[in-house]
Amino acid sequence: MENSKLMTPLFYDGMFNRDGRRMRAVLEREISDGTQTYRLWRSAGAPDLDYPRAENDKYILHVEVNGYLAPLDMTDFALTDICGLEPAAKALYGGKEKREEWFDRLRKSGGYDAVSAAIAEEQNEIERYGSDPARQTEYIQNVLNGHISTYQKAKENGGQSFPDFIGALALNDLAKCVELSAAYRAKRQAENEARRTRAAEEEKAYCVEQNQLAEQEVSSALQVIRDGGILQNTTVKFYDSKYSVRNYSIVNYLMRQYRIDVPLRTQGWINDRLSSVTIQDGRCVSLQFFRSRNGRGSQKFFECMDALIRAAAVSAPEQAA
Repeated sequence: MENSKLMTPLFYDGMFNRDGRRMRAVLEREISDGTQTYRLWRSAGAPDLDYPRAENDKYILHVEVNGYLAPLDMTDFALTDICGLEPAAKALYGGKEKREEWFDRLRKSGGYDAVSAAIAEEQNEIERYGSDPARQTEYIQNVLNGHISTYQKAKENGGQSFPDFIGALALNDLAKCVELSAAYRAKRQAENEARRTRAAEEEKAYCVEQNQLAEQEVSSALQVIRDGGILQNTTVKFYDSKYSVRNYSIVNYLMRQYRIDVPLRTQGWINDRLSSVTIQDGRCVSLQFFRSRNGRGSQKFFECMDALIRAAAVSAPEQAA
């Protein structure tokens, strides 16, 4: 096994490591800008990344701060790339904003080979600038300062915003951060509960509105059946929830409400083929339906429809299932 050491990570299984559990880690190197010094570690054993871009792209780096290892959420390759890209671009092209323009000209003048050579040169420069310990130290200090700022904001507002444990670690204030984290979780829980309640109320209101529209469609259809006219066999929708909808062709829906005995084959024909029904003098006098190859109208439908017309004329509908 590599020359590893048991160290205490700031987080364990994604949570603050309040129990002080330890991990086996390997010291990658120590960096300094002459004033500030950091020790960079990585976990021992299996790599963190399944598909590394380079040999130094396998493990997430941790920085040692006040006895803990705080994750940097980047590999050594990524750290070098971030620290080296801007100075390399300035040296090669005059700045990052001029990089694409420079490569566009190169593609037109030199082709694939010239571009490949330029990319290789660029990568060498990025690695040269980006591996400079002083640049890496400055970058990590800026990262920690960002965490510190986030933590201080949470401390000022009593945990109403995210209490950053890395920032608290840098300030040696982990005990206070635990308190703020509890307040923050309680706030988030209350917000989530309020959000769920609001969403449930909005869903209920939506379903009530949609079901009222469906009932209006049913009432209008019954008016046509009782008074005569053309009844369009539209689809009527009833919402049990926003994501649970019962769809019926309106004729089949009314057949069910009035307990009309309709054969299953006829119900299928009504769903798939029936377009409209013309009602006159208390009877179904004609209908329109979508024809299929060798398709015919339903022989049973007129009998069922006339039964529905008679039932609707003398009674109110029953509750549909």
